[in-house]
Amino acid sequence: MKLPLLALCVGLVMLTGCGTTHVRGSQDVQLSRDAHWLVLPMVNRTTTPQAGLRAQAITEAVLAQHGVSQVESYRQQDGDGLLFEAASEASQRAMTQWASQRDGDYVVSGVVHEWRYKTGVDGEPAVGVMLEIRDGKGALLYSGTGSRAGWARQSLGETGQRVIDKLLAPVLD
Repeated sequence: MKLPLLALCVGLVMLTGCGTTHVRGSQDVQLSRDAHWLVLPMVNRTTTPQAGLRAQAITEAVLAQHGVSQVESYRQQDGDGLLFEAASEASQRAMTQWASQRDGDYVVSGVVHEWRYKTGVDGEPAVGVMLEIRDGKGALLYSGTGSRAGWARQSLGETGQRVIDKLLAPVLD
């Protein structure tokens, strides 16, 4: 009788450690779904190419999933989009100018600090993202950071979507 109970406890401990999410963000912020949202590419601080662009696309989809109807994403204009990174000074100037011309109520930006599959037998996905939401004048309304290590057979995109959803849901629900 004791052996099955011990096996069950060990199994539960192992399961709870596999798909963990950690999120921290500003408290008591409620933003309008009816507002005009602008989504900028995330600064990519990983070794994974285009992680910031992937996080931007997921952010746009998650906002729509939560009922935001007016979402506009920044797209690079000059054809060098394959290796576009939002971290350069020129990119930051271009994005700031684009956002100021759009008259958005909220501007979402951020940093991707982890976007990879862990090495090892199972290759679990690992994602870490910081998001900021500012008003049209640049004042910070919300800041949150989240990370997740997913299951062995889970995709990196799904893991990223879970993290970004956990960051945005509290300000929209």
